[in-house]
Amino acid sequence: MSGYLTREPGPGDALRLFCFHHAGGAASVYSPWPARLAPAVTVLPVQLPGRETRRREPRLRDMATLVERLEEHLDPFLDRPFAFYGHSMGALVALRMTLQRYRMSRTTPVQLLVAAFPAPHLPQAAVPPADIPDDDLLRWMTGIGGISPALLRYPEWVRTATDLVRDDLALCRSGRLAAPVSLPCFVHAFYGTTDPLMSPQSALAWRPYGGAGFAVHPVPGGHLFHHESAAALLPRLHALLSTSPELLRL
Repeated sequence: MSGYLTREPGPGDALRLFCFHHAGGAASVYSPWPARLAPAVTVLPVQLPGRETRRREPRLRDMATLVERLEEHLDPFLDRPFAFYGHSMGALVALRMTLQRYRMSRTTPVQLLVAAFPAPHLPQAAVPPADIPDDDLLRWMTGIGGISPALLRYPEWVRTATDLVRDDLALCRSGRLAAPVSLPCFVHAFYGTTDPLMSPQSALAWRPYGGAGFAVHPVPGGHLFHHESAAALLPRLHALLSTSPELLRL
């Protein structure tokens, strides 16, 4: 199994859902998902370097480099129908993975599910620069629910968290696009109804990417609604993925 995956795919998986985590986050945010989406969907959380079980590995700050490595490690597992779900930074990673495979004439996801991230051709005003001052970065992190105010009493933990987020912000900045690209898959864009970083308009701006169709989905909650509102999100994901044409043809 690739070091990027936290679970082993099965040879008879009907549909594999590769899940990319948010900035400052890790694959464990998806730990409740496998049981909730099985058996129709096999959830495969993707762990990026520099966190949790890979915390000793250098983090990557360049999207092109990350996508090359993901392509190398994940391609052997993309031999079954698959979909990508990405949350916040993960949405950008999922998009760039899809774009890379499209340009290489390789199989692309049957559905691309992007959440909590404005369409990447828009000005990234919601993503602060990686060199933002510490106090401003902490205010931004607490404002989106990425860090509990109670944890600010632990300076060493805060330093670790802010260093991780800075590298992930640099990764986000390196991954934006100059213009939309129409992809040969259906794109679903999700946004939290109280997310300070998203608006319905920035979710609708994903429409040009869905060459096979597009839909937008409001979800109750803030920026991290995939964690705080999983009870609302997961049934919707199950319905969308379990009725995909590729799965129904199996």
